[in-house]
Order: sequence, then structure tokens, then C-alpha cells
Amino acid sequence: MTKQEEISALVQSIDIDILAKEREFMENLFVGRFNYFIVVFSLFMTAGFANAITPNNKDLVFYAGALVLFLVWLPLFRGYRKHDRIMRLIFRDRSDHPAHAIEKIMQLEGYTPRYRVSLLMGVTIPWVCIAILLAFALAISRHLL
Repeated sequence: MTKQEEISALVQSIDIDILAKEREFMENLFVGRFNYFIVVFSLFMTAGFANAITPNNKDLVFYAGALVLFLVWLPLFRGYRKHDRIMRLIFRDRSDHPAHAIEKIMQLEGYTPRYRVSLLMGVTIPWVCIAILLAFALAISRHLL
């Protein structure tokens, strides 16, 4: 049995109700982790621009924030990978799932997906947030701000 055949057999062995519950669970977990990520980002942005911190230490707040945000991103990325795989299973391999049928209807009506929101939430937005913290840290340490 090839690897692809084994994967296909595993996909078909998953009960549709269990798949729907797992999708819901992973989606809630993924969104919860993303919300936590955004809260941590906003806390470090607020702390970095707080007036009570001496100017000599402000860059350290942003550097520490970037490190902590990277560590918070790791479980978020894992949740993204699982959620994305479940959604690919539903849309590509399980025509008996209601989301698959809805996607087909939308495509017949002319909808063409241009981007995946889960990719934005799991990769793009987190890396932009980390880059923003690093940019402020560098700008402050180089006395540009």
C-alpha cells in the first residue's frame, strides 16, 4: 500500500460526525490561540510606549516582546497546521460534508477564493506583528524614535 493510498483509507475511515466535531474543536482552539497572540502583542506594544519606562530600556521591551510573541506563535502555528489539514480534508476528500457542498455551490455561483483566512491568522499576521516589534526595537536602539 502506498503512502497516498494509506492516507486515503484513513480519511475515508473517519466518521463524518467526528470530523465535524474535530473541525469545530480545532477551529475554536485556533481562534482562541490567535486571540491570545493578539492580546500579547497589544500588551507589549502598550508596555513599549508607556511613559514610565526609561528611554534606555524601551528597546528591551520590544526585543523581549518579539521573543515572547515568537514563542506564543509556535502553538498557534501548530493549531493552524491542524486546522488547515482538517479543512483540506473536508473540501477535497469528503464530499459528504456540508461544508464541501456549500463550497461547491459558491464556486458554481462564481466565487473564487483569493486567499485563506487561516493562513493570514496562522502565519502572515503573526510574522507582521513580530516584525513590527523588532522594527520598533531597532528604531529605538538606533535612536530613530
